[in-house]
Amino acid sequence: MQLLPTSSPVQNIWAGILATSSVLGSLALACIFPFAAFATLLAATLPFRKAMLWMGAAWLSNQLVGYLLLGYPQTANSFGHGLAIGVTAMASLGVAKKVLDLRSDRSLVTLALAFGAAFVAFEALLLVAALFLGGVQNFVPSIVWMIAQNDILWFLGLGLLYMALNGTLFARIGKQATPQG
Repeated sequence: MQLLPTSSPVQNIWAGILATSSVLGSLALACIFPFAAFATLLAATLPFRKAMLWMGAAWLSNQLVGYLLLGYPQTANSFGHGLAIGVTAMASLGVAKKVLDLRSDRSLVTLALAFGAAFVAFEALLLVAALFLGGVQNFVPSIVWMIAQNDILWFLGLGLLYMALNGTLFARIGKQATPQG
């Protein structure tokens, strides 16, 4: 199974779908946005520089929705938590990419390993930030499991959407983008 699209139009459409999902997800989920799921899907489907750009956009849209629409407190501590989320989101993207690079295939097992590693990295780094900013109580097993379930559902849902689009829409666009000889 190959997840990395070969054409720029496909990458742009997929990135647009993820961007739209990130805004809608931020509106619906606020504090439990599935950054590990996004990190893994971005690392698996886009070149790393483009994946970093879109991870930053997902984080920024999450923060803008939170502060401008959902009434996050505008305090130094809250901004610190937001910054920590951005740093950990980028780190989880790097972890997912590293796992994907260590294995030459893009099998479901490899994707699951990359997702698991990205999730653990995200939560572990946020816990370290919480030691300094407060909020350690949010890392009890029941809350982490709830967040894991949310990320798993997003990962599966968007992954299945990508595969469905890759089998239909993306295949047609890829043929159109490829010069015929």
